[in-house]
Amino acid sequence: MFGFLKKAKSANTAPALPPLTALQLRPRIKHVNYIKTLREAGVPPDQIPDHAPLCGDLLVTYAFDLPDSFIMATAPLLKSAGIAREDAPRLARENLGSTLPRVSFQTSDGYGMAMTGGELEASLLVLNGLWKVVQEDISGELLVTVPRRNRLLMCDSAHGHAVDALRAQTLKFSRETQDQHCLSNQVMVRRDGSWSLFDAH
Repeated sequence: MFGFLKKAKSANTAPALPPLTALQLRPRIKHVNYIKTLREAGVPPDQIPDHAPLCGDLLVTYAFDLPDSFIMATAPLLKSAGIAREDAPRLARENLGSTLPRVSFQTSDGYGMAMTGGELEASLLVLNGLWKVVQEDISGELLVTVPRRNRLLMCDSAHGHAVDALRAQTLKFSRETQDQHCLSNQVMVRRDGSWSLFDAH
């Protein structure tokens, strides 16, 4: 039930599950309510996508990326692909980094917006090497928001006007369309190689 088709299928019956491999594994960022909703709907534990906390109300889940679809990675599916659960975060991160289109950044009103062209922007949060490079140009602290899966905004905390613009644009993006791709309006700060909630007050 966790295969979300990128292209409509004409057949009435679901195709047989294709072979799954470690090289197909990718990270996907979700709101905590995603897992909560599945549990409240009575989804069996072994059908709940494998996940780990990221920051605040965000989780990292994993999916097998196929040519025309992706399949959320549950514990049994990870096992069938020969992936130990403790290895999933590293494998997904490495696979994303090796196949990611070039990341570009657009700036406006002091904040920047990451662009990948593949609706992978929120997943960039797990790429530690990327943020290490970005931080080299930050005079204060690096602040980031992901209001939607394809929207990642960032700014330098040293510039108050940029922080205000970041918050305003984050709210704008989150209110444009209310659907399953909405994530969070929380502002995160990069400290000691990980994400924490940011509170300027």
